Amino acid sequence: MTKACGAGCRWRSVARPAFLLFVFAAAVQGAEISRLETGLAVAADACRLSCQAASVQSHEAHILVRFTARVRADESFAVEWVSPAGAVVESAEYRNLPPGKTVCVVNALQIGGFVPATQPGRWRVRVVSGGRVAGEREFEILGKATPLAVRVSAVGPGGLILDTVGAEPDTTVNIARYRDNAGWEYVAVVLPSQREGDRLRADPGPLAPGEYLVILRNPNGDESPPARFVVASAETYRKPFPEGQAWRVTQRPYGAFSHYGRALHAWDFAPTEGRYVTAMRGGVVLARDLRLGQTPNRRLFGNYITIDHGDGTFAHYAHLKTGSFRVRTGQRVEAGQILAEAGNSGYSFGRHVHVHVTRAPPIAAPSIPFRFQDGASGPVVASAAPSRRRWEGAAAFAQWWTRPIRVPGNAKKLAVRLEYGGSGAELDLWLVSPEGRWIRAGGARAEVARPQPGIWRVAVQSVRGEGSFRVEPEITLSSP
Repeated sequence: MTKACGAGCRWRSVARPAFLLFVFAAAVQGAEISRLETGLAVAADACRLSCQAASVQSHEAHILVRFTARVRADESFAVEWVSPAGAVVESAEYRNLPPGKTVCVVNALQIGGFVPATQPGRWRVRVVSGGRVAGEREFEILGKATPLAVRVSAVGPGGLILDTVGAEPDTTVNIARYRDNAGWEYVAVVLPSQREGDRLRADPGPLAPGEYLVILRNPNGDESPPARFVVASAETYRKPFPEGQAWRVTQRPYGAFSHYGRALHAWDFAPTEGRYVTAMRGGVVLARDLRLGQTPNRRLFGNYITIDHGDGTFAHYAHLKTGSFRVRTGQRVEAGQILAEAGNSGYSFGRHVHVHVTRAPPIAAPSIPFRFQDGASGPVVASAAPSRRRWEGAAAFAQWWTRPIRVPGNAKKLAVRLEYGGSGAELDLWLVSPEGRWIRAGGARAEVARPQPGIWRVAVQSVRGEGSFRVEPEITLSSP
């Protein structure tokens, strides 16, 4: 049956060719993107989500988006994660894609221990290509709104290095360990021993190898979602390229592109000079030159080498160039020895080497944190650079305002500067030492050389009028 064509239908009939022309024009300006799917887990080596979901709890490790893309020569696209407030919190750009081929994309938004954990609500993930939004999907982060979040940046002999959001000087660091027969049990509650901006160092004492979580608690009751970490071997590793060469880091641990799940603690390095990959530690080789090129629709490590260190840990070097291997299975190598050339094999878009460490021989085993010899992923060493923060407040006549500040044992100088405004206002600045000694500033700046380690207090009193003010403390640390 043919439906009568009214005025509106006639307009659509006339406009349809022009509309199709517009769609075609938009399509040629960017990548062709399939429907976006979100979920919590991805099938190994496959381009599909094994656990689809439209929501995720704020303490979960991540949420994933999956889609396929097809590009023309020199085209690229970006995956953007957009908060409920409309801000792009995380983005990852995809370049050097094989033109005309279908590319599988599984991208991650890290949640537990990151800023998204503090912003529950309706989020969006979108793909932007050629100046347009080529695909978009909504999802929800569930949980109680909190201004506090933590991520474990490194684990080492000096304790934990924590990247935080919303931490205060009196924030406590609560650490629990997972035991098979007892679940999670708390093993330590400590105050940060050092602070540089939003980065804290906490020393709970020696931690046995195992899986842990850390929760921050502020004095007002705010609590961060838990962030997990694994205590790994104390051994350090060389960079996976020859001494003196310049390679750049293209993806760090927790990377949205592919460093999530079992590959959470991996590193990617791309050469800016040279081409050879070298052993990070010595051991016995397992060589897997699978004669692979790029596999844009399959999430494979490509050609790879595994080195057994003999202490229960194994280092893996992936995406190597086929035919370039300089070592064979069963051969013993030393740290710094050439293994193969960096390549573009497997799920790779651009020449680089992917490295990670596991406690089991398979390359797909869960990765563990490890430290480079120059401290690239290890504990941060205090430098002579000052540590800065800023507070704002207000005080009326005779009122006091005060804030605590932790001074580490290697502090060379504590200085505090006061700026204020207000008609007729006059404010006094004081420092209070851990033993209770009051030090009055000789003006708008107070300074103490070789301050006593411990919790100091910065105090401001209005001695005349009412005014708002800004306080900037500065801790200068001794050189290591």
